[in-house]
Amino acid sequence: MKALNAIGLMSGTSLDGVDVALVEMTEKRNGCDFKLTAFQTYPYTSPIKERIYGASSGREIVPSEICQLDFDLGKIFATAVLKFLKTIGLRPSHIDLIGSHGQTICHIPRKSTLQIGEASVIAEMTGITTISDFRPADIAAGGEGAPLAPYFHYLLFRRLQKVGSGGIGVLNIGGMSNLTCIPENAKQKDVVAFDTGPGNVLIDGAIQHLTHKRKQYDEDGKIAAKGKIDENLLKQLLKHPFISKKPPKSTGREEFGEAMVESILKKGRDLKSEDIIATVTAFTAHAIAENYRKFILPQFPLREIVASGGGAKNKTLFVMLQQLLPAVQLKHFEDYHLNGDAIEAMAFAVLAYEAVEGQSLDLRLVTGARHPVILGKISPGHNFKRVFLN
Repeated sequence: MKALNAIGLMSGTSLDGVDVALVEMTEKRNGCDFKLTAFQTYPYTSPIKERIYGASSGREIVPSEICQLDFDLGKIFATAVLKFLKTIGLRPSHIDLIGSHGQTICHIPRKSTLQIGEASVIAEMTGITTISDFRPADIAAGGEGAPLAPYFHYLLFRRLQKVGSGGIGVLNIGGMSNLTCIPENAKQKDVVAFDTGPGNVLIDGAIQHLTHKRKQYDEDGKIAAKGKIDENLLKQLLKHPFISKKPPKSTGREEFGEAMVESILKKGRDLKSEDIIATVTAFTAHAIAENYRKFILPQFPLREIVASGGGAKNKTLFVMLQQLLPAVQLKHFEDYHLNGDAIEAMAFAVLAYEAVEGQSLDLRLVTGARHPVILGKISPGHNFKRVFLN
């Protein structure tokens, strides 16, 4: 396959909406080259957001509700693609492939994982062959099933020729936080990556509780900036075993979700709201920094960490992180003239391309899988024979 246009779809733990990225890819001797040509986020309505949250938060829910939500999200993802194409003046026939991460409902590392948003619905509504369900193959091979974006981080910074002396770090602060370490002169198998713990999930959850959902998140970290960190509560939070757990490791709302938010609010019931938010923000920063200090920096003397995700826009969190990691310069993807919001959607466009090319990914130092695996399942669209069988 010489060149194609692929759409990447991403819906993360923060439940902001559906990220849609159009990526132009060209086959090269050392792998594919890629370019972002358009990007848009389509926010979820409050009702669908509540349904997703209910299905993924550990509340009792009957199987038929998850079953229906799976198909409803497929329709939402497909509708987002069709709106996106209309906006940028393209027809579905101009697109060869869709890579859809889906919406994670449950993730039990090394045991099982469930991402919904039925790919057959996407393929039927758009007519475009869709690759989905990227995580199960890695778990079947003994891996964590996450994180998967580090493969794209490696390709991206290798292409930019920015992996200099000491290597480079990538930090995604979404609902959960995960890091990628790309050592100097690294090959794919040398990349190290894992989840560090919470990203925005606890901050958002506390904000929503304390404001009775009048606010969904701490914009620019303004509320945290007004508060005072409660050191006793912070020390308690930092005892969470995931923070010091050795990688490979991945996590989700099962560990850092509604139950933990309620526990924090109970422990901090005598604190001001802004002090709770400041403390939870500090916990998030310390959890990330501790993982760098313990598992990355002793072996890899990184000079830069490039951050993306909603948490990278939280100025208070960003300042805390820089203070905790003074020897490393924190940057944003925008410093490299890249759209940080589009990175994960782009990643799944590229992963879809690799799947249809039959390319095994070596994620043994990322997920702990026993061997390289091809990720993703194919749902043929009306274009399948034209694009893939000629």
